[in-house]
Amino acid sequence: GLKALKPTARELERGLKLHADSLVFDAYGFAPRAALDHEALRQALDAGASDAELQELREEMGMVRCAADPAERAEFETAWRAAGVTCIFQNAGEEGQDPVRLLARLARFTYVTDALRAFVSRAAAPDDVEASKKAGTHCLYLTGNGVPLNQRWATTEDELKHVRVFFQLGIRMMHLTYNRRNMLGDGCGESADGGISDLGRAAITEMNRAGVIVDVAHSGWRTSLEAAKASARPMVASHTAAAAVHRHIRGKPDDVVKAIADTGGYVGVCCIPSFLNGGIT
Repeated sequence: GLKALKPTARELERGLKLHADSLVFDAYGFAPRAALDHEALRQALDAGASDAELQELREEMGMVRCAADPAERAEFETAWRAAGVTCIFQNAGEEGQDPVRLLARLARFTYVTDALRAFVSRAAAPDDVEASKKAGTHCLYLTGNGVPLNQRWATTEDELKHVRVFFQLGIRMMHLTYNRRNMLGDGCGESADGGISDLGRAAITEMNRAGVIVDVAHSGWRTSLEAAKASARPMVASHTAAAAVHRHIRGKPDDVVKAIADTGGYVGVCCIPSFLNGGIT
């Protein structure tokens, strides 16, 4: 970035001070991850652990070793300070609608913020983020990668009852879909681009009621547009790109961008090169 911008020493100093003085909120991201304990992984492999068990162990290590290992904690804190970020809208879910699957990752970030609360806490309201900045600490605002569905398909009310439960557990934003089609609508990877379902509209209504932000970052273009028109509260595409600049399934066309903005929400730019025509210029 510095090579491209070529700031003067005075500009760089001013920019760094502005960043340090500001409340910086990452609209969708990941807290620093810990290194893996390769010896523990080798022992698990030698003991016959399955691929699923090894994946679970790797995820557990990356997400929670900062709370248990002094060296990893030191690196964790150094990374936060170097970034100058006050709060991260932390992905604390996993792709899908299974409540138990979503709970596993949420539990890990609950554990970390409980263990390291003097340094990084779990924010439940916007005032918590401002308080964290004033205190010189950091916080996580939690988001899930899917709307938790009961998956019994009895009644709409029964199907969506976990939305409020997950709000009470600290989740403040949920992906309506994740790349592929689900019972709520079409993801961005579906060529049909069929829009949201009746259950999807009901889910948006329930999310609005509970206080959970609707996120269409991974939703199809029609799904995103219809969700924006259905939402009575601000909703977002937390990490996306402008399809008018570079056509990509993870981008959003201008009418979708405008519809999201019209809700009072925001469209966040995801700096993945392939979403941006191969680079950032």
